[in-house]
Amino acid sequence: MRKGYLLIELLVVLFISLLLAVFFGRLWRTFIFELPRGYRLVQESATLNNLVGYIQADVASAKTLSQSAGDSLLIETAQGVISYKFEQGLILRQKADDAQNPISWSVPHGKIEWQVRNTGRNGSAVEVITYIEDRDLGHIRKKMANSNLFFTGSVWETVK
Repeated sequence: MRKGYLLIELLVVLFISLLLAVFFGRLWRTFIFELPRGYRLVQESATLNNLVGYIQADVASAKTLSQSAGDSLLIETAQGVISYKFEQGLILRQKADDAQNPISWSVPHGKIEWQVRNTGRNGSAVEVITYIEDRDLGHIRKKMANSNLFFTGSVWETVK
């Protein structure tokens, strides 16, 4: 009967412990960092898609579209003028006659860009580009990028 462990037995135990630490370290990183970040990306993408639905509905009923110097999207409908404004992670939709009740979407990492285009058929269209800026290990990546083109109602009927 011996009173200790062999050096090889201790090395095998240390090697197995190291492998377990590496495996559980990656699993720990996934649960602590990656899953919450993925959840945030999906939530912000759903918020941006909800916003794009509002823009689509407003553009479909629009008479005219314009883009102001302050980078706001202005949509003139039969019910009045609707403006969309993006600033520092917050997007506001506001009717000109209802300044007290704006609709807002919070997307801290989300970005939205719009460009009003003249279609040449007495109408216009707006291109809406959305994406989420994701920082991963010091790099900024555009995730879940979408581009949509919406025509004003009269032009859309002509195109169909």
